[in-house]
Amino acid sequence: MIRPQDIEFHTPADAGHTWSETNFFCASVPEERVMITFYTLFRKGIGVMLSDIAIYGAFADNRAELLYIDSQQQLPACERLSDYTTANGLSIKAHSLRDYRIDYVGFDDTEAHLDFRGLHEPFDINDPAHSPKAVEDPARRADAAGQGEAYANHFDLTGRITGTLKVRGKTYKVDCIETMDHSWGRRPEVGLRTLGWMHAHFGEDLAIHWINHFDLTKQTDVAHSLAHGYVVENGRVTGLKDLDLRVTRHGVLPIAIEASATDANGRVIRLNGAAQLAAPWTPYTCVLLGVALMRWTLPDGRVGYGHAQEVYPLDLVTRLRHKYWNDPPARLTT
Repeated sequence: MIRPQDIEFHTPADAGHTWSETNFFCASVPEERVMITFYTLFRKGIGVMLSDIAIYGAFADNRAELLYIDSQQQLPACERLSDYTTANGLSIKAHSLRDYRIDYVGFDDTEAHLDFRGLHEPFDINDPAHSPKAVEDPARRADAAGQGEAYANHFDLTGRITGTLKVRGKTYKVDCIETMDHSWGRRPEVGLRTLGWMHAHFGEDLAIHWINHFDLTKQTDVAHSLAHGYVVENGRVTGLKDLDLRVTRHGVLPIAIEASATDANGRVIRLNGAAQLAAPWTPYTCVLLGVALMRWTLPDGRVGYGHAQEVYPLDLVTRLRHKYWNDPPARLTT
């Protein structure tokens, strides 16, 4: 169960350089095909953090084609997680576990002022009352978490985001549903795992979120499996127990997704997603991500939107590439 004190840091005495704590927020203006992400990673054991703000507006195969990037590494770590301001102009204040204020004043007449209002209690991937896939034995949680020790402690929260976003002088009104997360645990820069983190939002009435494993050595129809996830419907949350997933990619960019999510009550929700924009993301140099703003459709015709990302640890990818070049029958699926 996530507690009110979990909006603060959880730094252990032996944190060292591998312990990390993260926040991720996202907001979009789908009709304008614009998406902004805010990501902070703190390594309090050595007193540093990174702050990454990126604005996406097209399909791009490299970071230089984004609308805006302010990605700064090795900044001094903030003292509190519940109310902090980074050295590159990002401020996040947690009013509670569910409600947050995001302010960012960057360069080139770019800024954001947003309120996040959670639609439910934070979803704890380690709580069996939340997730049917939860593992009660702490020694085995990392294997089931999705991102190993990096997700040893993790919650997700879907909410409504309202406010304004200004991109190089042009102002957009923001009113969307999106999902944030918060993780804490040991996150070394070698040995991370592949991970999918995706969600579809159909107003405040219905949202589906999942974390999935994926295996780069398998065909796409068997490569994915559910780590954790939930359906939130009119404020009521039901955990997912199964997920069928197919992802079509251009390189690492997810451009089409077919999903069938089964909740704890046996209800099956089928949905299809098509990317409205997509680009690579490198929050730190040991990973490459493909991220997208997806337009989702349900069989009854309802349309929704949501952020999708897939994580590729580069040490794993290069290991598989080495096997590919030295053993031609082996293959990487895309």
